[in-house]
Amino acid sequence: MFGLMPNGELRQANLKMLFERAKQFETASFKGLYNFIRFIEKLKLSSGDMGSAKIIGENDNVIRIMSIHKSKGLEFPLVFLSSTGKQFNLMDLNQDILLHQELGIGVKYIDYEKQVQYDTLSKSAIKNKIFTETLSEEMRILYVATTRAREKLIITGIKKDYLKEIEKIQQQVERYKKNGTKINPILVKKYKKYLDWILLVYLYEKGNIESIVDFNVINKKEAQKTFEQVENNEIDVKKILEEKCEQGINSKQLDEIEKDLNYKYKNLLATKIPTKTSVTNIKQMENKFEEEAIENIFEIEEKHEELHKDVTFDTPKFLKSEQEQKLTGAQKGTLLHLCMQKLNVKEEYTIEKIDHMIQNLVFKEIISQNEAENINKYSILKFTKSNIWKELQNAKEIYKEKPFYINIEAKDIYHEEIDEKVLVQGIIDLYYINENNELVLVDYKTDFVEDGKEVELINKYKKQLEIYKNALESALNRNVDRVYIYSTCLGKEIELF
Repeated sequence: MFGLMPNGELRQANLKMLFERAKQFETASFKGLYNFIRFIEKLKLSSGDMGSAKIIGENDNVIRIMSIHKSKGLEFPLVFLSSTGKQFNLMDLNQDILLHQELGIGVKYIDYEKQVQYDTLSKSAIKNKIFTETLSEEMRILYVATTRAREKLIITGIKKDYLKEIEKIQQQVERYKKNGTKINPILVKKYKKYLDWILLVYLYEKGNIESIVDFNVINKKEAQKTFEQVENNEIDVKKILEEKCEQGINSKQLDEIEKDLNYKYKNLLATKIPTKTSVTNIKQMENKFEEEAIENIFEIEEKHEELHKDVTFDTPKFLKSEQEQKLTGAQKGTLLHLCMQKLNVKEEYTIEKIDHMIQNLVFKEIISQNEAENINKYSILKFTKSNIWKELQNAKEIYKEKPFYINIEAKDIYHEEIDEKVLVQGIIDLYYINENNELVLVDYKTDFVEDGKEVELINKYKKQLEIYKNALESALNRNVDRVYIYSTCLGKEIELF
């Protein structure tokens, strides 16, 4: 039964763990449900042993991602040791006061007359001691990391200028000869990265370890180019197989190579889609194909114009006067939204009252005077005469600018067969419960549209309003009775569904 439920195996393991805790509780002298709940709460606070049960065993065929500390005592067939080019954390050495369990306390000396400060001998000694101990600990950690693999260890690291760095390390290797089997401690202290230590060992022991170590340097640009070729299916599989044939590789190995080169990750789309997006992005994506078609029609003309176009730069905003700062259509739409959210349904508005409300926003420095002059007061006034406004005046509940999050099937957004969900966020302009107990959803739109062409707005925003509707129904656990777009351009509401 548990196997058929979502995460059934994990649920079963959690129930077994709870049962074990109950048996543990029964061995004590306390009895009863209240005391058992208190017992569980104390476990959560003290031992931290109340997480989900572990259903993956030590020998399960899975990929494990863990810190080096967590891997101590474990072994794996194949191990990747990554990010070895990262520098050790030595920030503690920069503290004004250093403490050491054996050497005591070390502080800076401050000369107030000369206004200077510098490390005392005690602080310098402690700093040197802590530095040495930190390197020793990092060396022990590196030993743990490099001894976890039974069959193969792959170490990766990044260097900004590899050729220059390796040349410097080679010079140090030639300068500091090994003391028997050990690398000179002075040289070890010069480097503060695992990768540098590994390169030191490699350069010292190059002649002795060539049979067991493959050393590869991959240029960033070459790697990016190869990745792009793989992603765009530009790799010539036939050519590679022909080269391998010439090298004397048998047919079975060729089949395996061909299979690897033609491999397609079945969940590739899941690696490209975002885990979180906004309603606005979805709306833009819905219109993308139409926009791309229009762009393709004029592509040649646009490229031709760009070749002959003079390059000019706009005056920065801080150098423009307030009158020169022209607002875009989107900015004007945002201002109109703001004013409509500030409207009081108990008020009977006139053009003078709307103007007073806008000037009050200027006084409170919410908007500038230039922005105030770009607000269409008559569009706001027209809204206060609409049927929606009349319903709002008698509504039982009114909610404005409500943010929401909802999980949506990715295939409903991207029109691809993919079993993933995307977290979508958005803001609902207005919803209310009218006097007939109907739930009404309203979204303001400031787009320019010709009278009689309301269907353009419906087609453009239908998907967005569907998401709003689903989010509202999911949150309130009831159906939305009516959904409207209120067009400020047309000055009327448009019912969708």
